[in-house]
Parts: sequence; structure tokens; C-alpha cells
Amino acid sequence: MSSSEFARICRELYAINETVNIETTESWVKFSVNNENIGGGFTLEANDSDNPELQCKIQTDTNVNLAFALRYLNMFTKASSIGQQVELHLSKEFPLMVQYKLAELGVLKFYLAPRISDNDENK
Repeated sequence: MSSSEFARICRELYAINETVNIETTESWVKFSVNNENIGGGFTLEANDSDNPELQCKIQTDTNVNLAFALRYLNMFTKASSIGQQVELHLSKEFPLMVQYKLAELGVLKFYLAPRISDNDENK
């Protein structure tokens, strides 16, 4: 997806809550937040647009729904100025990987473990 779009989503959702839920299916990815008084979110549908700003490709084997700290995701988005596209790699077994391609220089990868709620510990 577009790195500037990812940065905008993280910045706007952080104004509502500190934790974002990222949920994926084969056809869309949803970023959502909830707090006591308000909730919100963004849903991006998969598309193969020629315009990199609108492009969103999704490859998934299983649906995922995990929570992450927006504080750290906003730190990662500072790399948006050096890479036009960002890849998010989600898995229930591994941390989130946020990857920026740096033209001919290589890639820049950030890793973030999902948040574990009190409810998850009892399972």
C-alpha cells in the first residue's frame, strides 16, 4: 500500500486511541480503533491500480485480527518519506513486519509484537 496512506491512517487513528486492530481477509484490510466514547476505522479493498497512491495488494493464507500500539507504528511511518510503498506482513505466529523498499539500496524493516490483552492471557 502507499506509505503516505499508511502514515495518514496511523496518525488519524492515534488521535482516537493508542491501540489499532488490524484485520485482514482476502479482499480487504481494516484498521480500527475504539475507546469509551468514539470509534473509527479505515477499510482498504484490494486493487491493482496503476497509481501507486491507490494501490493495495493483499496476499493472505488465513484471516488475521491483531492489535498493535499506534505509538510505535507512528514512529515507523517516519520512513514514509524514503519509500513510496509499504508492505505489512501479519501473522498470528510472528510479529508485524513493516517493510519499506528503498529503491536500489535495499529494504528497511520494522517489527512490532501484537498487544496482548488480559482476555488473551486466560485462553
